[in-house]
Amino acid sequence: PTRRPPARAGEPNPLPPAMTILVTGGAGFIGANFVLDWLQHHDEPVVNLDKLTYAGNLDNLASLQGDARHVFVRGDIGDRALV
Repeated sequence: PTRRPPARAGEPNPLPPAMTILVTGGAGFIGANFVLDWLQHHDEPVVNLDKLTYAGNLDNLASLQGDARHVFVRGDIGDRALV
């Protein structure tokens, strides 16, 4: 993959994101904290795939509502057609 040069401090990077990150289980405690941290420090968007069983909780992602870099998909990683 082509690497893009880093933006200088305080300047937006004019280049489009180089990739999209897929996070599975991103509504659980660890996954949600990873997604929040990632989006705080990186420009690449995140697709967040979670089945929302016992550990998944959309409240963990409430602060990302309206953030175009985050897309939540309710589903199972075992669903080959979905993934």
